[in-house]
Amino acid sequence: MTESLIAPLPYTQGAADDVAPPPPSNSSPEQQVAPNPGSLLYPEPEANSAEAAEVDSPAAEEAAPVAYEPFVLPQGVEVDTAALEEAQSLFAEARLSQPQAQKLVDLYAGKMNELVQRQISAAESRQKAWVAEVKNDPDLGGRRFEAARAAAQRAFRRFGTPELRRSLDELGVSNSPQLFRFFVRVGQAVSEDLYAGTRSSEPQFSAAETLYPNQNTSKE
Repeated sequence: MTESLIAPLPYTQGAADDVAPPPPSNSSPEQQVAPNPGSLLYPEPEANSAEAAEVDSPAAEEAAPVAYEPFVLPQGVEVDTAALEEAQSLFAEARLSQPQAQKLVDLYAGKMNELVQRQISAAESRQKAWVAEVKNDPDLGGRRFEAARAAAQRAFRRFGTPELRRSLDELGVSNSPQLFRFFVRVGQAVSEDLYAGTRSSEPQFSAAETLYPNQNTSKE
């Protein structure tokens, strides 16, 4: 008789006597291999009660956003609002407390104040160096300095404007040796024009025409 892969063979007394019984299993049901929980043939195992409790616990919920009170800034220190808002986002992401965030703000404000003071000191040093350079110049300094400064101021009073002075002060270049030299030449040219006008009837030129004579020639 052919053995069926689906139905067991019919029981016979002789066959049963000849077949040795299977050895007893020494493993308990708990020690046997559990079915694959990911198999489509078996139901999913029930969730561990402890894990379910952990998921449902308030600690697993999303943490509430951190809100900060206005930070205290040193007097005279101005902070970019957009930069401060970006910093607050980083503080909240790191879950910093108000005192911890305030310490970082104080550190930033202190560094910015040091930077501004260094810039002011450097600008003052540059102005002093420029004045010293002008006073030591062989054409503008020494005994010629007062006359050169009078000529520069005369040119600025005639051709300068309040807006020009404000721009020079904001840029910090009002004592630039090259700029000073330019106004000295303009003032000297204006003075020479006025003096020549009282002595002769020759055509008078403007300060710009005197300084740049090559640009005054007309094209033939």
